[in-house]
Amino acid sequence: MNARHVVLRAVGASLLCLAPCFASLAADADDIAEMKRAIEALREENRALTRRIQALEAEKSKHEQALQPGTSPTEEQVQPPPTAAERKEQERLEQRVEELEKAKTAQEDAVRSIIRESFAKAGSKINEAVTFSGALEVATGRARDFSGKSQSTIQLTTVDLEFDIQVNEWSSGFLAVAYDSGTNVIFPTTTGFQTSVDRINLDRAFVTIGDPQRFPPFAKLGRMVLPFGISTGSPWADVLSTENPLTVEVFETKKTAIGFGVGFPTPSLKPTTPPVLAPPVRPLVITPLVSSISRELGWDPPPTRPKPPALTILTPAPPLFNAGVYFYSGDPATTPSSTSRPGKHVNATGGFHIKGDCGRPYEELRPSSLCPRSLAIDLSYNTSVYDSLFLDQEYAAFLSQIGLVPGGSASLKSSLGPVLLVAEWNGALERARFLDDLGRRVNIRPSAWQVSLGYQFDWNPWVEAIGEQGTYVSVGYSQSTDLAGVTQLIDGQPTRVGFVPRRRLILTAGEWVLDGLRLAVEYSYNWDYAKSAGGTGNAAYGLFATLLYVW
Repeated sequence: MNARHVVLRAVGASLLCLAPCFASLAADADDIAEMKRAIEALREENRALTRRIQALEAEKSKHEQALQPGTSPTEEQVQPPPTAAERKEQERLEQRVEELEKAKTAQEDAVRSIIRESFAKAGSKINEAVTFSGALEVATGRARDFSGKSQSTIQLTTVDLEFDIQVNEWSSGFLAVAYDSGTNVIFPTTTGFQTSVDRINLDRAFVTIGDPQRFPPFAKLGRMVLPFGISTGSPWADVLSTENPLTVEVFETKKTAIGFGVGFPTPSLKPTTPPVLAPPVRPLVITPLVSSISRELGWDPPPTRPKPPALTILTPAPPLFNAGVYFYSGDPATTPSSTSRPGKHVNATGGFHIKGDCGRPYEELRPSSLCPRSLAIDLSYNTSVYDSLFLDQEYAAFLSQIGLVPGGSASLKSSLGPVLLVAEWNGALERARFLDDLGRRVNIRPSAWQVSLGYQFDWNPWVEAIGEQGTYVSVGYSQSTDLAGVTQLIDGQPTRVGFVPRRRLILTAGEWVLDGLRLAVEYSYNWDYAKSAGGTGNAAYGLFATLLYVW
């Protein structure tokens, strides 16, 4: 360890130590300007120190090179051998440098902890270990289903309460409680729910042990959404549309599982990046329009206290590669007791994730540069694709005939500056053969694919998730295969179950009109399967408006 590393670490730690102070000053414009000047002064001091260290190291390098065998030192380079006192002083200095290095490492860890706690207190903290967050969503609109019936609805579509728990730095817990109305009539193209009963469900609850950002292996245990496709269980985070693409609607799998994974290579340890004052993304349509109309009507609302600009810590780049295997509790109907054994229901996944800023400072990036960039490519395998939420419920009467049908998925999720691209394919790898309730032979291999594109207006390089701020638009197209449905006798009546649209087109425009409050308008057009394939041959459409409140 040389003196250059010690000084650079000391300067980095000094910058970090100032971050909590900067956070408390961010509410006032003069203080913000002073903070920027202080940061720039520290950066200039850091650059001056770097130049001085480089000069010293260059001089030291020349001296060492002159003393190498086979070289002839100049008169200036010829130095008398060090005395015993000089050798003792050199050893003392080396020991002091080592002690300083250990002290700086401990100081950096302490600073990271202080910054993490400072930022955590800005959220919905219940106590030092638990953070509370959630979402409420109300939707209204008018839709026509495949039978030609039109209906207007107002529905509470989402109530999601989430608790993030972290008692120590090597483990974390997550708990989500969700509201379920028991039916879904706002998007009436999906049917099969026989009973509508309001209920509160334990949606997800799991513990993660390990941190791939610091050490490769990790374990995950509990009720979770298995890594199969893009779905993570948070609909407003996975896609920009209110209605799910057919891939998520059909193949999202939520089970109680035990998983073991690894992320590699472990990112190199670096001092925590100093927080930055990220410029906010402005709403461009609804909020300015309402303000303009109110002023035209002669009503000028009293000014509100502006929210202090928040200091932002950019998310570090993940490990390049990840892999995992999950053993889960599947539907026993697919595995008779005579053949049931641990390992029958397995989900395996592997991926490549990369994130970068094109090697340029964030201050120099523009929307035309399509930076920063991120790319996530994932492949997954499941021994029983009929364990997905949709297929397990819709084909429950036939699972004993279907048995285990393996499935696979491939997905790509990429952001290029203000542009988000998602592409995905999910499906069964083998055909399922069974008899429906009318005695007809069914031979299907369900699958679906989707591609969607999103764009963020008033984008800046510090926006890490497209659609989570300001104004955005998206378009998505998805298509299914062998999901025209089958016939099941319900109360003695032949009923079509297990079907989704053949194709779905979704157009969405959304705006965060206030902090944590998003208004979105969405148009959905769905095509059913042809009559010869078991569908109606008709089309269904809907126009909806949703109001989402998150905290």
